[in-house]
Amino acid sequence: MKIADIKIGQRFRKDIGDIKQLAESIKEVGLLHPIVISENNELIAGYRRLKACESLGWTEVPINVVRLEDLSEGEFHENINRKNFTISEIVAIKRARQEKERAKARNRQGTRTDLGKQLPEESAESREIISKFAGISHDTLSKAETIVEAAEKEPKKFQPLLDRVEDGKTSINYAYKMVKRAIETRDFPKLPEGEFNVIYADPPWRYELAFIGSPDSHYVTLPTEKIASLQIPVSQNAILFLWSTNPMLEDALTVMKTWGFEYKTNMVWVKDRPATGYYVFGQHELLLIGLKGIWHPPLEQNRFSSVMNVPKTNHSKKPEVVYEIIEKMYPNQKYLELFARQKREKWTSWGLEIEGKNQANIL
Repeated sequence: MKIADIKIGQRFRKDIGDIKQLAESIKEVGLLHPIVISENNELIAGYRRLKACESLGWTEVPINVVRLEDLSEGEFHENINRKNFTISEIVAIKRARQEKERAKARNRQGTRTDLGKQLPEESAESREIISKFAGISHDTLSKAETIVEAAEKEPKKFQPLLDRVEDGKTSINYAYKMVKRAIETRDFPKLPEGEFNVIYADPPWRYELAFIGSPDSHYVTLPTEKIASLQIPVSQNAILFLWSTNPMLEDALTVMKTWGFEYKTNMVWVKDRPATGYYVFGQHELLLIGLKGIWHPPLEQNRFSSVMNVPKTNHSKKPEVVYEIIEKMYPNQKYLELFARQKREKWTSWGLEIEGKNQANIL
């Protein structure tokens, strides 16, 4: 296909690093992995390879066309052979399908922002389809995503590791452990300056026992001791909203106390379907509330039920409505979210995986 006919979206990084070595390899042995595009000629994966080919003076490149509509109900188009794709491309295909899902959800929902409504990040059906397409489990696919994301954020350190996985020299499980270990051994990113009196935290709890669907398969977890050691910039008088799963309740209370808060009560999020668990399949999580110093309860008209019935979306994704609840309970305060994954208006966001400008990322 002609390179000029391939549509490159805004999501691809303009800084692709040094591609001289890649170009030399392509010149010597050819393009071993075709460029991956959608049925609409939109680039899905292979941006660095595409640029390397351009640097060699190529005007055409071999391609793999993935029709996202063909990835449905586990029935794959006969021209799609998963053996032709690297894990980077599998992750890219997953992201493309995920974005297509979200676009459809946006069209259905329109511009409404109803309380408690949120767009799905990824449906269970989509996870099943992509896992079957890739020929790997959900957990292995999540680990592959972690490796790819690490290489994207810090290519000099993690791109060689990703290359070894894609060359078959290193397993996904081993590479994931190396990424996880590298992240764990680093210090926390710098916390924001100032003092905050409303703290909202969703720590990446680590479980002692591994189990199917455990957080370690989705993101890098941290030991309770490291979470508790965080010196949060909190005012003398403040309130803390701290998420805890049921097995980690004692750890969460320890963190709350170490941060200088006294436990008062909790809210419970009841999900529309159960997840995994040790003794029972967990279908609820706790939002612990603790106080530091002198802090008043919210006005009666600003109080909410202790039970939130909100559908579950992506793994570990908490209901968006919680922000609205906190802001109504305590309006016009200095809000700080710890372990955030996205920025929010009125809030100072700090996290290991946060997206956006001035991100506090441990990678």
